[in-house]
Amino acid sequence: MAELVPPSIDVPIESADVAVHLAYAEASVMLVECLMLVLMEKKVLPLESLTQAVEAAIEAKQGLARDGAHPQIAVIAAGVLSRIANSLAAQTRAAGERDGT
Repeated sequence: MAELVPPSIDVPIESADVAVHLAYAEASVMLVECLMLVLMEKKVLPLESLTQAVEAAIEAKQGLARDGAHPQIAVIAAGVLSRIANSLAAQTRAAGERDGT
């Protein structure tokens, strides 16, 4: 998979509405990541299923970027999803080390 490089965005937040939307987006991403980790830790869903879901979302965002649908946002979103995938993988490695596997 080609590495996505987010565009440089140094635009100040000029609107309270934008700040609220960004805060909700950030909180939502954090909540989803935490829920995915809980589902994995409780063995409700295996890592493979969660990883496949994240990879499907990454592919969809990459497709949107290629199609010109909000390419700056799509590239950044794909990067966020990649970080979630890395977080899931790291959590699994840490759990394996604790369990001695």
